[in-house]
Parts: sequence; structure tokens; C-alpha cells
Amino acid sequence: MEDTEWTDILKKHGIIKSDPKPEAKEEEPEVCTLERKLLDINSEDDLLDLDESDEYVMREYRNRRMAEMRAKSLIPTFGDVREITASDYVQQVNGAGHDIEVVLFLYQSGIPECSILSKIITELAVKYPNTKFLKSIASLCVANFPDSGLPALFLYKNGALKKQLIGAQTFGGKDINFKSELLC
Repeated sequence: MEDTEWTDILKKHGIIKSDPKPEAKEEEPEVCTLERKLLDINSEDDLLDLDESDEYVMREYRNRRMAEMRAKSLIPTFGDVREITASDYVQQVNGAGHDIEVVLFLYQSGIPECSILSKIITELAVKYPNTKFLKSIASLCVANFPDSGLPALFLYKNGALKKQLIGAQTFGGKDINFKSELLC
């Protein structure tokens, strides 16, 4: 029986008995169901298995994926080695941005170890696109940098020097064998 103003008055005066109120159902199971369904989506096939009644699941899934994609697009990506000079240093290293790791490779042409390490640095730049890889001829970036200290790597985070690897002996000398663990 639908409650109207009249039935409410009759119930108030005891003329008709009021129905015991059913316990209110919480909407939490629907949220749990939504979360469960979202967690169950692992592939495009799972999306295709949803029916029209699951439209809210698809909408929520799409909204979350869009938010993930927006967040990912805000993370700078590099993927290459950029050549700099001393005039670029402050902007490229110190001004790289918050939580940006920078690897600066100093080299000199004619030094075999520099040529070998240059190839390795290029490969690492592709492998770690969220790290900014820079290179510079040592004499153009740091005045009077000795050739005996080449090749050299300087590792920065938030513009602060975290680690330096200087000289061919650091990388194994003539039998250069660079391990990415050196960057840690």
C-alpha cells in the first residue's frame, strides 16, 4: 500500500497499522560490484563481455583510463641523447624539472673509451625514456676538464649532483664494460 498524507494520518491515530519498515539497503554492494567488475577487466574481450546493464562500469572504466593517460602524458619523456654546451648546462641540468633524473656524459673525440661509452649511453637513453640523457664535449662544458678524466658521467636529480663516474678505469679501461648498475 502506498503511503499518502491520508494513510499517514490514519497510521498516526492508530486506525491502521503501520507496516514495519524494511531495513534500508546500503548502496555499498553496488560500489563493491563496480570495483569488482572493474578489476575483472583485463583485456578488450572482457569489455566486450559487458552488457548494456553494465554501462556504468564501461563509463567508469573509460574515465579511469582517460585519467591514467592524462597523468602519463604529464611525465616528460626523452628517449635520446641531446648535445649541450656550457651555456645550456644550467637550463638543461639544474632546470630539468622536479624528479627528473639527468645523466650528463662528457667525452672527447679520439678517445676510444668515449666512443664505446657513447654507443652504450645512446642505448640506455632509449631503454630509460624518463631519464634525460645529455652529452657534451668536455672542453665545451667544463673549462680545463682533463682528458685523463674521460669518459665521465655525472648523475643529477632535481638539479643536484648525486653521483659521478670519472675516467676510463671506472668503466673497465680499454675493455670497457658498462653496467647500468653503476648509475644507481
